[in-house]
Amino acid sequence: MCMPRKQKTDKPSKVDTLYRELKQKIISFELYPGSRVTEQVLAEMFGVSRTPIRQALQRLEIEGFLSIRPKQGCFIRELDVSELMEYYEARIAIELLIVESAVNAMNDKQIDQMMAAWQPEAHDQELSCGIDLGGKDEAFHVGLALASEKPVLAALLEKINHRIRVIRRLDLNSDNRSQRTYSEHFEILQLIKERDKGKAKLAMKRHIQRSREFAKTLTLTALARKKPMGKSTK
Repeated sequence: MCMPRKQKTDKPSKVDTLYRELKQKIISFELYPGSRVTEQVLAEMFGVSRTPIRQALQRLEIEGFLSIRPKQGCFIRELDVSELMEYYEARIAIELLIVESAVNAMNDKQIDQMMAAWQPEAHDQELSCGIDLGGKDEAFHVGLALASEKPVLAALLEKINHRIRVIRRLDLNSDNRSQRTYSEHFEILQLIKERDKGKAKLAMKRHIQRSREFAKTLTLTALARKKPMGKSTK
């Protein structure tokens, strides 16, 4: 549920605005995977100085969307579809172990708290409030590992998330996939609460497989359709 808005709110900073707009250009492939862009080009494009551009790019680098190379520029993360699919296979293996542990380790109160955050009927309202669904989705999977007392698996998931973040955000940009994410997360938690290990693992496996196939299709389509905005490194 959205929190009530205050009468007066601070406007987003210039860096925040640039960060969001640049991230959207990466997710939509306007800034093409593997392409090179410079602070100067982006500053001219947005009509700002290089300082806020640099700060926005640094935030995007931390999130894994690009890499900054001194005296060379910024390079949008490459997308190797076969490599990305391997990361999804690793996710499946790790998350099935997490679900198995969750059935035994999580109590009903913990499960109910997580279920409250993924009520399917809350989807439209939360998205209208501008929720960061990508961040919420990552927090669900890592949080499930931590609640299951599997910190090593949680750390492995975070490393994988760093590598596939662009493609996952592309996946969650679809209204259909974002709606299904709420329903599927809720179903997984319900099965964990029922202590049905087999069905819970199957639901998690199908959840990630759907995400993988949807993301693969979107990525291949986008790569074929979009033309590089920056200069290709190839």
